[in-house]
Amino acid sequence: MEVEYYDPRLPEDDDENDMLFGDEEEGPAEYEEESGSDDEFAPTEFDENEHPSTPEQKITRQEQLRMLHLRKYLNELSDKVTQKDYMVHKTRDELKRCREKITELERERDGVYGQMQHAEGEENVSAFNRLQAQHERVLMELVNEGDIEDDIKKTLDRAEYEFAQAQVEQSKFALEDEELKKKEIQYQQERSEAAMLRNKKEQYYAQQAEKKHKNRDKEHVQALRERERKHRQAIHDAKKSREKASKYLKETMAKIRLQDQEEEERNRDHMKKRMGTIMSLKKDIADNRENLNALQARDKYMKHVRQSDLDNQRSSVIAEGGNPDEVLLKRLTREQFDKEKGVFDSKQRERQVHIAAKILREENRMKKRMQQQPQLWSDPKKDKTKRVPQHKKKKLQIFQESGSSSMEYNGDVEDSSSAKETGHQGVRVHHTNGHMGTASSDEDPDVSPFTLTADDKIPDSDSEDEQVKDLAKPEFEGMWNKHKPYSVPTDISAPIIKHNKASKMEQDIMRKVLDKHREGIVVKQVAAGREFKGCPFYSKPDTIHFKDFDVGKSYKKKVILTNVSYSVNYCKLIGITEHLKDFIDVFFDPPGQLSAGMNCEMLVTFSPMINEELTGDVKFLAQTGPFSIPIICSIKRCDLSVDTHKVDFGTTVIGETLKRTITLTNNGALGTKYEFAKVEGLKPRTLTTAETSLGRLTTADTTVKAQDEPAADGDKEGEKGKKDKKKGDKKEGKSEEKIEPKEQPVEEKQPGDAGNVPIETVGDDTTQGQSHDMLEPVIEEVDQELTSMVDFLEHSDMDFDISTIDGMKVGENHSGVIGPFLSVKLEIIWHPTIPGRVDTDFTVSFDDPESDTITCKAIANAIDVPCWVQRQTVDLKICMLDRLYQDTIIVNNRATTALRLIFEVPKELRDHMELLPKTGYIQAKSQFQAQLKFLPRQSIFEEKSKYFDPETGVLEVPMEIQVADQTRPVPFTVNAVVTNSDLEFDQNDIDLGYCTIYESVKTTIKLTNKSILPQDFGFVGIPDYVDVQPNDGFGTLLPLETIEMDIIFSPSKAKNYSFELTCKSLINRIFKIKCHGIGVHPPLELSHQIINFAATTLNDVSSASFHVINSHISTNEYTHPVPRIGKGEIAPVCPTSFEFVVPEGVPLTISPAVGTIDPGKGYRIQIQYSPRLLEKFIRKESVKMAVRNMEAKAEREYQEALLKEKESEEQAAKKKPPPPKKSPKGKPKAGDTTSVEPEVKGPAKVTTPHADSIDKNSDEYHQAHTSLLRTFTGNFNTYVIPCYVASGKAGKPGELKYSIHNTLYLEVHCPVIKPQIVVISDNGRTTTDFGDVSIGKHVIKTFTIQNISGECIEKVKISLLDPVGPFEVLNALGSLDPDESHTLICSFTPTSGRVFYETLELQCPNSTLRVTLAGHGVSPKVNLSLDTDVLDMGSVLVNEYVEKSFKIKNASSLAIEYRINLDSNSLTKQTQTQGLPQFVKRDPAMKALVGTQNNNGKSVFDAVPTEGIISAGGSKEITLTFAPDHYSEHYADGIRIELFGQDLAHVFQAIGQCMPHIMYVTGGDELAPDVESLSVLPDQDEEEGASPRKAVLLTFNSVSKEVEFTTATRELFIGCVRTMAVSQKKNGEFSFENLNNINAKGFNLDPPKGQVEAGSKRTIVFTWSPPPGHHPNQPCEASIMLTIKGDATDIYRVLLRALVVSE
Repeated sequence: MEVEYYDPRLPEDDDENDMLFGDEEEGPAEYEEESGSDDEFAPTEFDENEHPSTPEQKITRQEQLRMLHLRKYLNELSDKVTQKDYMVHKTRDELKRCREKITELERERDGVYGQMQHAEGEENVSAFNRLQAQHERVLMELVNEGDIEDDIKKTLDRAEYEFAQAQVEQSKFALEDEELKKKEIQYQQERSEAAMLRNKKEQYYAQQAEKKHKNRDKEHVQALRERERKHRQAIHDAKKSREKASKYLKETMAKIRLQDQEEEERNRDHMKKRMGTIMSLKKDIADNRENLNALQARDKYMKHVRQSDLDNQRSSVIAEGGNPDEVLLKRLTREQFDKEKGVFDSKQRERQVHIAAKILREENRMKKRMQQQPQLWSDPKKDKTKRVPQHKKKKLQIFQESGSSSMEYNGDVEDSSSAKETGHQGVRVHHTNGHMGTASSDEDPDVSPFTLTADDKIPDSDSEDEQVKDLAKPEFEGMWNKHKPYSVPTDISAPIIKHNKASKMEQDIMRKVLDKHREGIVVKQVAAGREFKGCPFYSKPDTIHFKDFDVGKSYKKKVILTNVSYSVNYCKLIGITEHLKDFIDVFFDPPGQLSAGMNCEMLVTFSPMINEELTGDVKFLAQTGPFSIPIICSIKRCDLSVDTHKVDFGTTVIGETLKRTITLTNNGALGTKYEFAKVEGLKPRTLTTAETSLGRLTTADTTVKAQDEPAADGDKEGEKGKKDKKKGDKKEGKSEEKIEPKEQPVEEKQPGDAGNVPIETVGDDTTQGQSHDMLEPVIEEVDQELTSMVDFLEHSDMDFDISTIDGMKVGENHSGVIGPFLSVKLEIIWHPTIPGRVDTDFTVSFDDPESDTITCKAIANAIDVPCWVQRQTVDLKICMLDRLYQDTIIVNNRATTALRLIFEVPKELRDHMELLPKTGYIQAKSQFQAQLKFLPRQSIFEEKSKYFDPETGVLEVPMEIQVADQTRPVPFTVNAVVTNSDLEFDQNDIDLGYCTIYESVKTTIKLTNKSILPQDFGFVGIPDYVDVQPNDGFGTLLPLETIEMDIIFSPSKAKNYSFELTCKSLINRIFKIKCHGIGVHPPLELSHQIINFAATTLNDVSSASFHVINSHISTNEYTHPVPRIGKGEIAPVCPTSFEFVVPEGVPLTISPAVGTIDPGKGYRIQIQYSPRLLEKFIRKESVKMAVRNMEAKAEREYQEALLKEKESEEQAAKKKPPPPKKSPKGKPKAGDTTSVEPEVKGPAKVTTPHADSIDKNSDEYHQAHTSLLRTFTGNFNTYVIPCYVASGKAGKPGELKYSIHNTLYLEVHCPVIKPQIVVISDNGRTTTDFGDVSIGKHVIKTFTIQNISGECIEKVKISLLDPVGPFEVLNALGSLDPDESHTLICSFTPTSGRVFYETLELQCPNSTLRVTLAGHGVSPKVNLSLDTDVLDMGSVLVNEYVEKSFKIKNASSLAIEYRINLDSNSLTKQTQTQGLPQFVKRDPAMKALVGTQNNNGKSVFDAVPTEGIISAGGSKEITLTFAPDHYSEHYADGIRIELFGQDLAHVFQAIGQCMPHIMYVTGGDELAPDVESLSVLPDQDEEEGASPRKAVLLTFNSVSKEVEFTTATRELFIGCVRTMAVSQKKNGEFSFENLNNINAKGFNLDPPKGQVEAGSKRTIVFTWSPPPGHHPNQPCEASIMLTIKGDATDIYRVLLRALVVSE
């Protein structure tokens, strides 16, 4: 039998082979077919031919597993035998050593014994005693060694026995072992055969794959050739197609070029139009500049007027004795209330309209429902036909005369009730049957319309109020349910017979009859051969029109209908339009047959409930067809108009005043407020915005209109700034819109003369680059003009009347109320002051929102005098004082005659200004030139002229030219700005102070140009020891500019300096400043004034050194310079002290900072520089880190929420049914709610924390520090350190009495660079804190460093740590490539309970990284919840137990491991019990904690749990169990608590008592030792009738005093054990006998008898007071019997013994 092995790495057949080696991309089918032609590989061929099968059966998988388990078991047996053999040899060696020791001890015993005999013979007691003790110790050791030998023998026997057992067990499997070895050899052979077979298969598959690969390459080459052929064919086809397309392309390109040329031409024309528009816009801006100024002045004036009115009101209230604040507040409150009331009324009206609309909708809905489901409503007419009246009782008929030709009938109760029921539809149209029989409705299709008549009475005017009240009631059920339904009166006793439903045949007959009847209603009317066509009845009036109605009133109209047909005709009322039924009632009495020309009347009553226009029809049916009469209900409106829209004043000379009036007429029935105002903004042809119109004027229309056409939408804004309202079309459902001008967006208007191109298109179209570049400067210029105009308006302070600018203004009647059907006169006043043509718009605005603003135009032309100045304003620009400025005044004469001119200058300015000549003659139609000279002097600022402002220097002089024979002079204005040419220093006397000869002093002064013209300046004649910077004291000052100049004072010797600095301007003005200073020669000098540190990395330390030298050894000032301050005293030759003071925040350390130097010597000073990152930068970066972390957290939460929401949606989708099919248009159905917006809107918003709230120990802070280290680019800092100098010896720092003038200064240059390596673990913290570690424990921590420089660090050196310290580095550190990191491993093993700190330095070529290692060695400490060192478990019965618990609290800062050990389980227990018992030694220090133990070998005390871990600050509850097995009162054991298996923390003793019965007595003196005897004493035979008695001894000691004896007290305790046995008695009793015997001797007790509860004790108090006559030297003895009863009765004899003792 052959067994084939399956190898998962090989395919099982050829199909899998093809799948593995075949190409999936190109033709797998062909390859498979080709491979099928080869010889298929059969794995069995190799087994039969090359590797014949062996006669042995191959090993199966189960056998292999069994072999593995068997081999494992045999190996274990072998290991066990080896181990037992080792134990046997080891035990034999121990036995051998034990016997050798016993032999040695025997020799020592014999030697000691011989020495004892020798000492005894010599009577050497001390030596004998010592030898005797040694002999006893040796004997004891012999005994112990003998016991140990016995134990070892037993162990050896047991080991040999186990060794023999193992050998026997191993011998049992000897045959299996041999067979297993054979099978293992066979298994190895089978594996080698399978490997060979697998190798053959792999070779075969490789050959097959190679064949397929060759075939695939061949086909690939063929495919490439075919592809190349197709590519050549495609290129050939493409060339042909290109030749064909090029022909059409040329034609297309020619068309495109032609279109581009036309487009370019259109763009060029468009740009020309736009440029023209811009230029006209610029011109309009210039023309309207004065108008804008006037607008600003008008606004300021109106503001001033309003403030004046408010002040006047306040003053009037104060004058009346009132509180102005209260009055104005009440007025404001009242106005606010009126405003809110108006808003409330409008809202209430809107609600009324909404309710009415809702009622109408409900009514339409109910009617539609009645039509669709008529079976839900009862038909009163059909119900009436079903009633059978009583035959005996006749109906009562009442006839009444009326003005009509027909008789009106009031039916019985049923008829009236039926009439009431038919009137619920809202239009009360009452009809009566012409036959005076049954009443029916016009809606009943079963009744002919010709049989209807009206009610018997038409309501008159007295019933209007009642009708209005009825109309206000609900017209249909469902909205109000307070009315009671109709019920049949009780007086009708006739039974009602209900007919069954008509049959189908009856219904068909009735339908045919009705159809025939309806066909006969409308008939053609033919008379004299002519057919009548048209309306058969003529209505007078033809339209029922209720004009100008008021809500709440009733209106009636009488309508006459005349038959205009050819012959007799009928007329029936059908009804009115549906939406009019709630407001209009029609009362019509059908006259019956009317001959041609006859008429009838109809009364229409209108009761409006809403203020809204209504239209509809009253519908009739005549014999010739239906007709209708229109009804119109129009509300009150304003119909406003003016008699003219254009007023022409003609030509007027300046100074004249003309008035014209416009009539405003209101033809409507509604009055309104009007306001007549002048349009004071820019004209519609100009460009303006809401900003340039000062917030009050609305922008003009953006569409250009004809000049003579009035503006359709004029500005409504007047002086009060009212809001613009536009009328909406109510018929089309448009609502009113209120437009506030202040809230309008900025719009660009188009000029009036720029054609029809809107100005908004400027800059919006995309045109050619050249045209755009040409237009851009123009647009920018216009923008600048607009900006300057707005700025001018904002800063203008002019105060004059706006109406005087162009001469047009409104009259006094400019506002008021125009009533209905009235007219008012509006006045326009024309008073020109400026020549020229004026075209002004006026607007009449109204409060009525439906009335449009009316625009009027006033045209006038003003002419001036013949003589005029060419320049109205002569601007001399900026002029300096004491300099002459000239200009020319040109006067023009438009007259035909010569005129005499006189030039006048104001008297106040004649000293500064002059016009030459003063008199002249100007010829006709010519010009005249006069010379203006202006020489401003300094006195102009002091003269206080009204034409000159000293603060701003602005001069504005109105000049006049008097013309002969002309009353009006020719005015012009001279403007100039006068300024001075002063240069001003902020200080005139500079004190440079004290300066040493080794340094320089810099003082900064400010130089100000007081002129508004730029001036050049320069400092000249500067001494050698002074320097002026910048630019060596030369420069240019801009107008009113202030610059800072540095004056550097560098004295060369000790003296007093005084000098002047001279500054000259370009116009040769000189300005001087005085300076003085003192040169100081200090007694000490520095070897280096400047210290240059090498480039230092952040968090590193660099050091340098210099010397402080005392070179003062002589006071001879003639041989050499001596130390002194100026010309003061010479410093003494003595030891001189110094003190360096480092400013706060400077990372420099100087050592020593204080010292004393002897004359002629020097002192070396060490300075260290340790740069750090600034705290503010770290906190700023930490805020970014915190925000980034919070954003990442919010994003994670957002993604999790999205995932949860997606999962919930998927779960909900699984549970929900499939979604409904979509509508044909693809839109979801109305009730489809599958697309629900996600609840998660996005990540939560992150609140940026404050920089000060970031903790220095937080992760964000350290991350920010590390990030800044990585991005640090280096900087250069300079610090100046003062060194104070004083004569004499120095004391403590800060106590040096120095002179500030002798101070030396050290300048330190500190470059800072980026560190090479940083710590990247633990967020970049450089402190590795091991925390609290117990003493002796070993803790390992790591930190990672990274090379952040761009260079490779060849070697990083590690500094040495304390060799005897607790810290240690466990791995080495080599080179670091850029961005490479390395992890260092450090260990901490504390040896004492304190804090350890060490610094580990990682030294690189250019920097050093310092890592702080910190740890705290902690001594573990625990506390117990026990108050004493003895835990009393109480008393229990034999073979019962009791439990008590206590807590172990961890008082240390780390988790501890504890273990509880019992002394009774100690290995040294036997050794400790070999000594004398305590009752023999009486030594309290040697007291044993272990007492009586159980006889069964089990521990009498047990603690659970015995070991565990207590966390820091935590506690563990331990349960202690006391379970004795025999009677004893001396159970005890020592309990020891060890920490970490080494330290002993606490030791206490647990005691307990085991009683034979539940009642026991304790508390007496000890009568027996507390050690239990090992021998068992037999019970003594008790005498018959006598019970065993137990003795209890109580000893009393009474203290003898001078006059009395104190009372001695003892206590005896009687207890009752709480037993677990159910059958035993739970409580006990006790009693004392023979009390009289002890009382006689002074003994007393309390209580004499009683009961003891289970588990409790009763205290018996014994007292003894010496009785009278007692001898104090003799003891007093007595006894008493105590009987206790529980589960057994015991009798105790209590022995009382009393003694008298002294104090």
